Amino acid sequence: MEKQNLKVVSFDRPADFYFQSALKMMDGMNYLGALPMVRKALEKAPGNIGYMMKHAEILTELSKYEESNSVLFEILLNTKEAQSECFFGMGCNFIGLGDLEKAEESFEKYLAVSPDGEYRDDVEEFLALFCDMEEEEEYILEDANDLKQQELAEEGKRHLDNCEYQKAVEVLEKIDTKDPDMLFAKNNLALSYYCMQKTDEAIRITEKVLECDPENIHANCNMAMFLNQQDHDAACRYAMKAVNKQKNTQDDFYKIAITYCEIGEHEKALKYLTNILATSPYDEKVLFCAAVASFNLKRYAESINYFSDIIKLEPEESIAGYYLKYVKDVMEGKKGHGEIGYVFQVPPHEAKQRIKYLNEKMKLPADEFKELWEKDRKLKDILLWGLEYGDGFIKRAVVEIIGGLGGEKAEKIFRRYILRRNQPDEIKNEIFVALKRMHAAEPYVAYFNGGIVEVKVGILDNVEDAESDSFDKLFDLLVSVVSEEYSEKMAGKAVSLLQEFTEKGTGSAYLSEINALAAAIAFATLYLNGTTEEPRKIAALFDADVNRLSAIAMEIINMARKKEET
Repeated sequence: MEKQNLKVVSFDRPADFYFQSALKMMDGMNYLGALPMVRKALEKAPGNIGYMMKHAEILTELSKYEESNSVLFEILLNTKEAQSECFFGMGCNFIGLGDLEKAEESFEKYLAVSPDGEYRDDVEEFLALFCDMEEEEEYILEDANDLKQQELAEEGKRHLDNCEYQKAVEVLEKIDTKDPDMLFAKNNLALSYYCMQKTDEAIRITEKVLECDPENIHANCNMAMFLNQQDHDAACRYAMKAVNKQKNTQDDFYKIAITYCEIGEHEKALKYLTNILATSPYDEKVLFCAAVASFNLKRYAESINYFSDIIKLEPEESIAGYYLKYVKDVMEGKKGHGEIGYVFQVPPHEAKQRIKYLNEKMKLPADEFKELWEKDRKLKDILLWGLEYGDGFIKRAVVEIIGGLGGEKAEKIFRRYILRRNQPDEIKNEIFVALKRMHAAEPYVAYFNGGIVEVKVGILDNVEDAESDSFDKLFDLLVSVVSEEYSEKMAGKAVSLLQEFTEKGTGSAYLSEINALAAAIAFATLYLNGTTEEPRKIAALFDADVNRLSAIAMEIINMARKKEET
């Protein structure tokens, strides 16, 4: 028999093939399968509004509300097409996020744009419900007289979620310790101290909570975690108290599951984690904990399935990717079994390797580094890891690197990041500056200071349209020099001071003296933040007259001091 020469023909499927596949999977409620299909369609047809709307819908079904809103905001920024559908989708997402104020605002925008739209009845029903809830909430808050305490508790919890433990402590310490309705805030205060490795203080606070409410589930769980290293048996007893008093709510299940994870009771942890996943199958933190618990119990196949689901939800999630490879290596005998911790982070030795890799690549010529950014998946993954999970220093460094690279990819990363509720505002502030330097279209929609805001950098209320070009030149000069000579963080502070001087001072009067005004703002920023520089040095950096610098800087500093006095 003659051998036949077989040729493998590459069949490049069109975008619509993947989109239709996504729709079929959605019909079968397989949203996790539909997600990579619609992403593949968008790779082949970026900017397709129909594909983007379906992408947002799938993300909502997967409870990835922030990511869905990010897609919807992108659509609104670039086109008026599907405007009403975007507002409706955003309203639903804000309900999922528990931000009823923004949900109400989105639904009202929907009615304004499409008063007889497809979802009018649903929207009106939601709005009526919100109205009833607001009246009830106003009555409760007035009766308890505790609005300020609630605000402090929410702010403290936000700092805790953002790993800003010192800030959380400073806020939560202000809450009335005698108010039994605020025990949850004291539990968060104890957790903040624990995360700062002040375990004795965490135990002291938790003991006071348990004196007021011995059956408090979160306090018993906290005590189990705090005591575990010194007395595992005592930790198990406190955990069992929480189990006996649970009310079979998702919140109780989650707290007990995480407690069992923290004290190393993997079998019990997995029982609660699987209960949570039965109703919330796409919660990445729960999936991660279930993957770790399964691995620690040597149930490797189950662990692989959980890690794989995380990667389906977020292909750029390199932490899950690292552990997925680790589990497979253990299964294949390439590595020995060693228990994994429940912290959603790579181990220290891997973190060091990633930082080392980044430092090495940063030594490349600028054009080679930019080419690597466009082509090398590893570089992008490490930068995203640093931005999402690094400490403050690493986050700022990554913002500077990505901002320097610029382009559409960098802009999308930044726009997505500033909508993350669990990321610190101070890093988002620096991203606003970076986006402005990249000439990204404003506004920058961000989750900032506890709510969704639209940020505009530099174009201020009392800067006339005719002066906007001068102001943009001033902004670019100020940011470029201060960030290069000092830091992105100091550049952000300089921008804030410029905004304040233009709004409350006489900054607009100096727009004809761009170099002198930029130099004066830079000098005043450094001075007000404890850094003293010779005026001549700053003047030279901006090619400005030192006398004009000094005169304008004095006015700026006086304005700032008057603000502090009031």
